Amino acid sequence: MNSIRTKLLLWLMIPLVIIAAIVSLETFFSSRKISNDLNDRTLLAATLTILENVISSNGTLLADATLQTLTDNLGDRFFYHVTGPNGAFVTGYSNYPRPANSQAPQLGKPLYFDGIHQGEPVRVVQLRQDLSGRALNGTTTITAWQRVTKRAELTLSLFARSLMRLAMLVLAAGAIVWFAVAIGLRPLIGLQSAIERRTPYDLNPIKRLMPVELRGIVSSMNELFERVSRSKRNRERFIGDAAHQLRNPVAAIKVQAEAALAAGQKSNVDSSLHQIVQVVDHSTGMINKMLSGASAHSLDREQESTHDLVPMVEEATLMAAPRAFDNDQDISFSKPTKQMLFQGNLVLLREAVSNLIDNAIHHTEPGTVIEVGLVLSGENIEIYVADSGRAITQEEFLTLTQPFLTRDDSSSGSGLGLSISKDIAKSHGGYLATSEQAGGGKRISIILPSQ
Repeated sequence: MNSIRTKLLLWLMIPLVIIAAIVSLETFFSSRKISNDLNDRTLLAATLTILENVISSNGTLLADATLQTLTDNLGDRFFYHVTGPNGAFVTGYSNYPRPANSQAPQLGKPLYFDGIHQGEPVRVVQLRQDLSGRALNGTTTITAWQRVTKRAELTLSLFARSLMRLAMLVLAAGAIVWFAVAIGLRPLIGLQSAIERRTPYDLNPIKRLMPVELRGIVSSMNELFERVSRSKRNRERFIGDAAHQLRNPVAAIKVQAEAALAAGQKSNVDSSLHQIVQVVDHSTGMINKMLSGASAHSLDREQESTHDLVPMVEEATLMAAPRAFDNDQDISFSKPTKQMLFQGNLVLLREAVSNLIDNAIHHTEPGTVIEVGLVLSGENIEIYVADSGRAITQEEFLTLTQPFLTRDDSSSGSGLGLSISKDIAKSHGGYLATSEQAGGGKRISIILPSQ
């Protein structure tokens, strides 16, 4: 039952067999009716023949040759009984079957019914006629009957022939369906062959011309290839960035450690150790940000849930407030009056907002004002961080959102903050944007689609 061909064949053949069974029943009853009608007419013709012979012979018995001829033509043994006016017996067999409800035939109209004669089922016809002759003058009733053996055989013969034709039709339909399904599945087999010929490194989209029913599968596979390819590129990028960025800090730690070992005075040793701690702290912060960026690239949409963004942005602002105060900066949160619901990864979104706030704190002068807020802008949710520092152009913004690029040459920043925020926004269907403040300064925003 794991075969699509077998399933399709069963789903097509089972209803066809059921319909064939219903048709077979109808065929059986039709065959029986045809056989009965044909035999009834033959029986009536034989009855009329007997009546003519009785009239012409003045009520004597039929000749054996005539009776044998009728029996041969009818196919079963034949019997008859004739009564004249007032029910007087004329000729024939004395013991004849009678209708169950004692119904009498109408004048000139045959009455058919089933009966029993000598312990065997028979078919009976009665006919009343007004006669005028030398021996029979008045209403005469003739009853004729015959056994139903040949009648049943004719019914079974007609039914068997119809059933044979129907069985051949069902088998032919099954064979046609089998080969039709085989032909219909060729594109799927071709797709399988094309995928099997691919190497583990070939993640290019499938461009084969496929039937309509398979285009959705091919489209989903191409999307999967694209996601795997993107994940592979991000992993290679992460490994390359990590190797590049950690090489210098590791070398600096080694140099400082050698200097501490070579230093003769305790003050020189303490200075070297202090510098080692600073390098380690800087490397740790950079590694954490790189891991956050890697998490943004590998975001699993199935693990997302709906959150209110207002408490998250407020918490990120409160966490950054001590750093802003130490830098002699004012920071505020413009809290909206209603909820801002969004489906996404709350941890990564908090990381993106925190990076924007840290960027504003780090790259603005003391005494500046930093404002954090959320607004509903059209069909989007905007999370913004505005400061009164120097504005940046769009060209500068595009440069600063690249990994490991900063506006200054200081070593205190990793150059990953804006890049990670951009990646997180993109992974949630949004983007990062910047604009100038009306009174001076800049505003960097995470634009997310409202839900």
